[in-house]
Order: sequence, then C-alpha cells, then structure tokens
Amino acid sequence: MMFKIGILVASSGNNQKLGLKLEELAIEQGCQVELINLVDLDLPLYSTKEEERNGVPEVAKHLAERILDLKAFIVVAPEYNGVMPPVLNNAMAWTSRATDSWRDAFNEKVVAVATHSGGGGAKGLQAMRMMFQHLGANIIARELLTTYEKPLNEDTANNMIIQLAKLTH
Repeated sequence: MMFKIGILVASSGNNQKLGLKLEELAIEQGCQVELINLVDLDLPLYSTKEEERNGVPEVAKHLAERILDLKAFIVVAPEYNGVMPPVLNNAMAWTSRATDSWRDAFNEKVVAVATHSGGGGAKGLQAMRMMFQHLGANIIARELLTTYEKPLNEDTANNMIIQLAKLTH
C-alpha cells in the first residue's frame, strides 16, 4: 500500500497502547507510520500571555512541521470530563499558532478518531470530531471506541486504515 499515516496519541496509558496497536496494524498493511505521543512533547500550557512572553516553542514548531508532512491521521485520546484531554487541545492550540494560517496543519486532511475509555468515550470522540472539523479536516465516519469490556475489533481498525489510504490517494 506504501501510504504514510500519522497517529497522534494524547495519553501515556491505555490510549497509548491503542495507538501502538494501530501502528502495528498499519505496518502490517504496508503503511509507513509516524506515531507522535503528544504527552512526551511536554508543551507549555497555551495562552496568549505565554506566546507573547516566550513565542511559539521550538517543540510546537517541530510538531507542526511533522503534521504538515502528513495527509492522514488517526487521533487517539481518552475522554476527559466529557471532552478531549487537555494535552490534545493544548497541542492543537500550539500547532495552530505555529503555522502560517491556523488551519494549515489539518485543512483538507483525512482524520479518524479513536479512544479507549474507562467510561463512555462517545463524548470525547464527538469533541475530537468537532475540533478537527473546525481545523478543516475531513473526518471519516468510522471511529474506534474500546473499553475494558469491549476490546479492539481489528477488522474495524484495518478497515479504518484502508479508508484513510483510499481517501488520500
């Protein structure tokens, strides 16, 4: 298939494990994968004051460059208080400030969303959809929601990867 996919992970726990499994499945399908764990970037909390004082951090500029190079992503994040985790929202805030236009990183790109949730998960997926649509991405209908009781359906995950590849060629 020789297709490159980005996997943005906003967790150091079960969602990181889900991201690693998706990476494994994508590689098995012949994809190149760039897995980016947003937690590991340790970005400062975005605020206009922070940006005015210190500018856009080099790590945010590097993240934006990596994202700009990709055409398709799976965003993997847990649900926090009915929305996405702060680390994801913060990373996207910095990414939108690190590009020429705030939508550059995701405009017209194809994005899928996934979560492992100890609770519901659906609201977190909905929040991610809203944010990435607002950033200009094309969100595919298929999504992944795993829980402790409902493990990953690998057929669904593989189909998601195939859809991303088809929609970006």
